[in-house]
Amino acid sequence: MIKIATIIGTTGVGKSQLGVELCKALGGQVINADAMQVYKGLDIITNKMPLHERQGVRHHLMDFLEPEQEYRVTEFTDDCGKCIDAIVQEQQLPVVVGGTNYYVQSLLYQNTLIKDDNDARSPSPEPYMPELDALTTDDLYDRLKHIDPVMANKWHPSNRRKILRSLRVYYQMGRRQSDIIKEQQEQHEKQGGSQARYSSIVFWLYADPQHLNPRLDDRVGTMIQTGLFDEIKQLRQRVVQGKVTVPGMGEEQYQRGLWQAIGYKEFDPYFTALEQQPNDNTLPVDNLQQIQQECTERMMAATRRYAKRQVQWIRNKLLPTILNTKHDDVKIYLLDAGDLAQWNTNVRDQAIQLAKAFQSGDAMPEPSSLSDTAKEMLTPKIMEDTQSRILTWQNHVCPVCKTDKGDQVTLYGDVEWEQHKKSRWHRKSVKNLKRKDTSTVAGAPPSQ
Repeated sequence: MIKIATIIGTTGVGKSQLGVELCKALGGQVINADAMQVYKGLDIITNKMPLHERQGVRHHLMDFLEPEQEYRVTEFTDDCGKCIDAIVQEQQLPVVVGGTNYYVQSLLYQNTLIKDDNDARSPSPEPYMPELDALTTDDLYDRLKHIDPVMANKWHPSNRRKILRSLRVYYQMGRRQSDIIKEQQEQHEKQGGSQARYSSIVFWLYADPQHLNPRLDDRVGTMIQTGLFDEIKQLRQRVVQGKVTVPGMGEEQYQRGLWQAIGYKEFDPYFTALEQQPNDNTLPVDNLQQIQQECTERMMAATRRYAKRQVQWIRNKLLPTILNTKHDDVKIYLLDAGDLAQWNTNVRDQAIQLAKAFQSGDAMPEPSSLSDTAKEMLTPKIMEDTQSRILTWQNHVCPVCKTDKGDQVTLYGDVEWEQHKKSRWHRKSVKNLKRKDTSTVAGAPPSQ
């Protein structure tokens, strides 16, 4: 089985740096697994590693797509597989570096993707289903509830992108997405575990939020100083000139392709205000600066939320899959990247030592033995595989809390339900209900 190294972790934790360090030490080449860095140019908003920091290490699957194109995960796994084969032919180590965990998981494991015959790369919006794009999100959700109630139960009614995905699977393949997922689950059970494509050592770079969040905020500031606004301005001009087509409508345009990159959506109010200035000059400079500051804070908050979701994906989806891997073909090691002053000791040197042992087939240490953080984080909160969770997904209606419209609150999935029960809103609603019940009993007429 072909051996590869894989580096995962949150945005801003140092994945690209470790990728270069591993390649320099072991003789390897980097394969990009970040869905935003496949696009040409736009180096700042997509956080590409500057050329001079790559130290001559070859990087693949980077800088080759136009902004209006979309890159499907099935295309990534095919393209990445070809890169891995070519690098191995050169007797070097493929080092997959990525922040798009769905890409990484789909590469490492077989039978995790839904393939169809229309997987050619195409500009967006997707031309083969214009009638779906024309429908409202509510209409799409109603249609999905009729066609595939299992997937409709899984998705939030306002998540247009995922609702569309489930509908397209059905119309393209003539089968419900939930049925395909069930078939994948049955295959995994027959195989006795997740079937790996490659023998892989996975390095999870982890920094706790206390250390990571200030670094993420600083990075946003650095991006602004080094030309983020120029990139966004140029991209918006290309859209106005008709040189680039934005996919979808409304919020959907920020859920597909390049337009998901954090920063483009967050600074839209600022650039909209700027673009109106030449016409009326009604907005004072102080107001513009205030809008810019608000957008900057919005981008910082979005980046922190994204980092949190990346950790959740690793712990709740990728980690259980790795621990269920057949024949132990995939090993995951957490490296503590919280203290940058200790990077060489805690990250670089440990990774190189482990990767050398992996390449040589030597005995490997128990992953949880590397640190207390590794012991804690490598114990998954959820052991169910992704397919099982989708098929057994359950929504919850809170009997106590109500929306502004007076409807009972619906929570999507067990995690959201548990979080809601601990929320201040729910506790306050329960307290008010108990007070109301007590008042009703106290004011009731005596029984006859």
